[in-house]
Amino acid sequence: MADDTYPRTVTDMVGRTVTIEKPIERIITNNADNARIVIALGEGAKLKGSDECTIGSGCLCPMTEDKQILCEACWNGVIPTPLQDLPLTNDRYTPNLEMMASLKPDLVFLWTSWEDKADDIQERVGAPTFVAGPDYTIEGIKEHISYVGSVLGKEKEAEDLKSFVDQEVKKVTDITGKIPEDEKLTVYFAPRGAMKGFFDAKEGRDFTRTDNSYDPLTLAGGINVARDVADGNVNVGIEQIIAWNPDVIMVACTSPDDSGVDFILASPELQSITAVKEKKVYKVLYPNCRGVPHDRNLINMFYMAKLLYPDKFTHIDINTEGDAIMKKFLGIDGAFTEYSEYLQFPKTQKV
Repeated sequence: MADDTYPRTVTDMVGRTVTIEKPIERIITNNADNARIVIALGEGAKLKGSDECTIGSGCLCPMTEDKQILCEACWNGVIPTPLQDLPLTNDRYTPNLEMMASLKPDLVFLWTSWEDKADDIQERVGAPTFVAGPDYTIEGIKEHISYVGSVLGKEKEAEDLKSFVDQEVKKVTDITGKIPEDEKLTVYFAPRGAMKGFFDAKEGRDFTRTDNSYDPLTLAGGINVARDVADGNVNVGIEQIIAWNPDVIMVACTSPDDSGVDFILASPELQSITAVKEKKVYKVLYPNCRGVPHDRNLINMFYMAKLLYPDKFTHIDINTEGDAIMKKFLGIDGAFTEYSEYLQFPKTQKV
């Protein structure tokens, strides 16, 4: 009997109309953010190919900087096929169209930076492409979940996942929402770390790259000193950071190594800053990984709250919260604890 629910039409996150001709049984994703939500909504078994960072880096399941697997349960169990055995369909910039077509996908998820490639890939692979991705905001995370849920027909599961996100946020904001604004700490956040100093000419970032909006920091009770900067992701001058004079500096980190904290504390140019004088320069989780990992940014919210207001969050164990969040997205127990043991700083960094 014919399925009268097809074809059906949906709209992706950049406003493209996408027609789904038949039930979705085979999925390709070109970054870890879409793979993560496909898995979280219970459709991981349909994932038939993905990108280099999903299957060969630590953007979905934890991995060390030198590509050693952490949490084998995640790598071997997050989908029925070992994650590293999935066919590679693209690198950072280029799709392997022949490979994608050979996998005969019913749907291809593309991250938002590939919006301009979506129609061409759709035509040449012979499958609908759906552009979607989160941003640094909680609403952006939930919107991404909703859109992926809509195209997969998993609206109920999407609502459940969004409710979980709201509950996690509430655990923090029930406390930080009671802190008077004039008692909140000001924070300079370096989301690209500081391993290469003030500025890395090759990538156009490092310590002086910041963002005017990072919800996990704001929800954790921090006042982002860059909040009034016009552009979201921007490089600022050293003089501007000095003028902001933050109470705390947070530096994103992906390994047990220094991440630039020692460089910041020792820099003659920064010695007048309160955070430097009081040695309140801390490592936090890296908020990017060829996208914006939902789970690690939620964990960052808890970790930043503990760093800023340790007396108010003594009841929060970061490994317990981290494990619960990663399990909700990936279905694997203990994934964050293994990652945390590798990073070291989530449990050992002194406030």
